[in-house]
Amino acid sequence: MALKKRTFSDIKKKFSKGAKFKPNRFFDLGKAFLDATGIPGPAMGHLQMFLGHSDTGKTTALVKTAVDAQSKGILPVMIITEQKWDFEHAKLMGFDCKQVVDEETGELDWDGFFLFNNDFEYIEQITDYINELMDAQLKGELEYDLLFLWDSVGSVPCKMTFDGKGGKMHNASTLADKIGMGINQRIGKSRREDSKYTNTLVVVNQPWVELPDNPFGQPKIKAKGGESLWLNSTLVFRFGNQKNAGTTNISAVKDKRKVKFATRTKITIMKNHVNGLGYEDGKILITPHGFLVGKEKSEEKTSIDKYKTEYAEYWSAQLGTEGFEINEEKE
Repeated sequence: MALKKRTFSDIKKKFSKGAKFKPNRFFDLGKAFLDATGIPGPAMGHLQMFLGHSDTGKTTALVKTAVDAQSKGILPVMIITEQKWDFEHAKLMGFDCKQVVDEETGELDWDGFFLFNNDFEYIEQITDYINELMDAQLKGELEYDLLFLWDSVGSVPCKMTFDGKGGKMHNASTLADKIGMGINQRIGKSRREDSKYTNTLVVVNQPWVELPDNPFGQPKIKAKGGESLWLNSTLVFRFGNQKNAGTTNISAVKDKRKVKFATRTKITIMKNHVNGLGYEDGKILITPHGFLVGKEKSEEKTSIDKYKTEYAEYWSAQLGTEGFEINEEKE
């Protein structure tokens, strides 16, 4: 009996397999962020990074991501290792939280639809915590999509370095093993259609600057923690310039009193392996309440005037009087 000739279609059916994934979804950080970057915000189901020098808008973006997550019923998990978190400031930006009294201790605490943990000494404790929550999710003990927000990844050592026996290379190696080969795989798998939940990890990171190897070269911004975080991040937002913050301070002035009103900063999409979109020349204003349009002068003036009207009571309290002028001071 003659054997049936195997066609390429038969071969393909036997050996090709394609996992099906959920459609791309993004957190929405508002119109100003969309205008500046070309995308609404971080993508769901991915590891991504907010990279930039100090005071360039990274934490503001982190908080606004948490705010949108709360509105969508996605549970924000705040992982704070830089110890600069301020609930009052987050509340100004729309983060849903309230101060309560602990019935057992009588101490003041913050409550709301979020998880908060700043009790970490080294990287392995953080990755264990993230895995613990995803394990609880699989067991049905945590029935929410999870948004992990880590501020900041470059501010905490690995266990060996914490014990005085390691250094930067050990920190980078730990991040590569625990994040790149571990957590990132679980985060990515949550995008599959057969996954009940979609989990996301956004890390804030400060850079170091690699100087050029020739007089005509340009400095390059590099992420702390080694190449693994960069390679495993599907989206990287850079805030500010390569070499320095490159921001402009904008002050509110009245009767010789001056307070910080806003900061103009740049936002660049350095890497986008989600949909390939994004601008490299974005500008935006950072205020205590979030972002304002900042690319064009005319749009910026309109957004500032609207913001001043909407938050007149807040700024009157800061200045002790109504009405004020706006002054710019280049850093």
